Amino acid sequence: MIFMFFQTDTPDIGAGLYVIMIFAFIIGLIMLKIGLVITKAEAKTNFKWLIGSFGIQVGMFFFVASPLILMWVSGAFGEHGPGIFLIIIFLILAFFMDIHLLNMLHRLGLKRALLVFGFIALPFLMVTFSIITLIDIYA
Repeated sequence: MIFMFFQTDTPDIGAGLYVIMIFAFIIGLIMLKIGLVITKAEAKTNFKWLIGSFGIQVGMFFFVASPLILMWVSGAFGEHGPGIFLIIIFLILAFFMDIHLLNMLHRLGLKRALLVFGFIALPFLMVTFSIITLIDIYA
């Protein structure tokens, strides 16, 4: 589907997706910094650790979601898509790992790590739904 999506007659769709992904990365970094400032994180709040933490979180998400991504690319889901139970398991696992990763890197505590995760997750949910909408409209 992605291969077909980037070979459509409208070349601005692919560029739009790249712009949305870059925008999501920048907004995610800003929201992570705002979350760390609001929760008064104890350690590793400078720009170097901010980018490292964000990169580790994104990498961890793709590591956890890689089985679903590989199944999707290989066409194993067909027309019906992944089972809802499988998606829920992967979401819970990624949520659990991300909260504890934030807690471990920035020494936030569990409640404040939940707050920072909420700041990071909100822009990415909006971007994810916009990408899904673009794919549904133009595919």
